[in-house]
Amino acid sequence: MPFGQTCPYVESAPRRLATNRCSLATVHSAYTLPVLRYFIFWFGFRVLGRLPLPLLYGIAEIVGWAGYTLTPAARRNVWDNLRHVMPDAPKSRLRQTAKAVFRSVGYYYADLAQLPRMDVNQFLRERLIYTGIEEHIRPNIEKGRGVVMLSAHIGSAEMAGQGLIPLNIPCFAVTEPVKPARLSRMLNSIRSTHGVEFMPVGVRSAKRIMRILRDGGTVALMGDRDISGPKMLLPFFGEETWMPTGPVEVALRTGAAIVPSFAARRGRYVIDADAEPPIEIERTDDLQADVRTAMLEYISRLEARLRAEPEQWLVLERIWDAEGREPQPAAEPEEAAV
Repeated sequence: MPFGQTCPYVESAPRRLATNRCSLATVHSAYTLPVLRYFIFWFGFRVLGRLPLPLLYGIAEIVGWAGYTLTPAARRNVWDNLRHVMPDAPKSRLRQTAKAVFRSVGYYYADLAQLPRMDVNQFLRERLIYTGIEEHIRPNIEKGRGVVMLSAHIGSAEMAGQGLIPLNIPCFAVTEPVKPARLSRMLNSIRSTHGVEFMPVGVRSAKRIMRILRDGGTVALMGDRDISGPKMLLPFFGEETWMPTGPVEVALRTGAAIVPSFAARRGRYVIDADAEPPIEIERTDDLQADVRTAMLEYISRLEARLRAEPEQWLVLERIWDAEGREPQPAAEPEEAAV
């Protein structure tokens, strides 16, 4: 053995030990983090959810501040999204808006925590302002035509959907699965308290959506963030990114009306929901071309909403991160600073 060369086995033994320790730590983390996440949410929903709503909103504001301060990755994502929506805004305005996004996310979870104890009829009378239901949704239902309420993560779309129940409009919606699976089940059980049906996105929920629409029912789907399923590279605020096309495609396949529907929060308590006129396109023999045409119309309406109220966009993931393209540079530390 040449001088200065270490025996391969002696050299690799510590490395193998370190690798094994790392693997064990990874396995331990993969198990404990989802469990910890579940119990944090369980405590928030089952315990804090019993508090009066004003106090719960106060806690939500603290949690939103902590989220902005302590999660730099999410903060950078929000900054990046807002730069596309507000390209000419000064850094002070971007920072103020980003903090408002995190605060509104806190309000969303506070509403969700209180949902099982909420009087949905009182919510409809006192906290929900809605327009367009009688003009653009109910007439299609009465004609036996399915409706896709194509929404976005703006304001509090889920709370607005709860108001459909006392209006005698049954609704089905899908959610993004989270880990552990029992957390997904708990969240969807809470969301379904008053009659809106929620199911994780997947094959089963896709089949259910098709059946509901063919039977003339109503589904609420999100169109502003690519999670899974069909997608298309489309211009959004002047830059292409992947956008989900499943909601539009299923509507075109079943003949359902596509009704862009958005909900904005007014202050702490009031939800302002608006069902817009349906997207009408001239159908061709090219389904994908038709999907693109309808999506461009939806994106145009979504952009108008976000330009008017960018602080209402509750997306903590980076939107402009298309596959096959160089990712957008992360924010400089001073730009996304607390």
